[in-house]
Amino acid sequence: IVKTNNPKTVHIIGGGIGGMEAARVLKLRGHNPIIHEKSDVLGGTFIAASAESYKGKLRDLLTWYKKQMTDLQIEVCLNDNVESVDAFKGNPVIVATGSTARVLRSVPGNEKMIEACDYLTGTPVGETVAVIGGGLTGCEIAYELALQGKKPIIVEMKDDLVSQKGVCLANSSYLREWFALHKTPVYLETTLQAVNDGHIVCKDKDGNEVKIDCDSVISSAGYIPNPLTKGGGNVHLVGDCMQIGNLRTVIWRAYEVAMKI
Repeated sequence: IVKTNNPKTVHIIGGGIGGMEAARVLKLRGHNPIIHEKSDVLGGTFIAASAESYKGKLRDLLTWYKKQMTDLQIEVCLNDNVESVDAFKGNPVIVATGSTARVLRSVPGNEKMIEACDYLTGTPVGETVAVIGGGLTGCEIAYELALQGKKPIIVEMKDDLVSQKGVCLANSSYLREWFALHKTPVYLETTLQAVNDGHIVCKDKDGNEVKIDCDSVISSAGYIPNPLTKGGGNVHLVGDCMQIGNLRTVIWRAYEVAMKI
């Protein structure tokens, strides 16, 4: 940590992991960071991302970050919905507003689906649950559902589960093998066509219609960056609002931005 010779007040919009890491490093360098968080709690989407029963270490990390904000006496403004950075002209601004869930608006009945983060933060589901999206998040949710005694079904457009780059091979291999061992229904190269009460309608790679009975449907179709404003000049973007990444990329980007101010 390199101390600054020019202390500044830095406004951080978003109190997730990226915002808190930036604030931590700025404070240690001698700056005066102020976090503006629109909700009533720090953590952002990491609250949902660390919610599964087997993610205790991630919840420990979230607790540590919150404690750092208190220990370092960082000013945190909760329930503070910043709509424009114009009010902060003259001061550096870090935008850490995260991402928004991709909604499958073209699918009839999409409003019946439960968004992944909503499920992870407590929205109840039925006994048999169709998870739309077999990326890392969808597979982790299906795994958690199974651990709870539910019956998950995975529907994935691509030809393999957890096909995105940057995922630990041990994690992705474990999930694939666990689903195979426990005979979890997995529909690859299959697209969702409609969500109805009691079942979903899909289409397989040959164009055949597939009806899948289920009590609930969880949407895990990915996320889209949601920056409050563009970066440039005194405005710096960190975390998923710049590019969808993972915990490591979020923390390193926030650290690097904070070290350069």
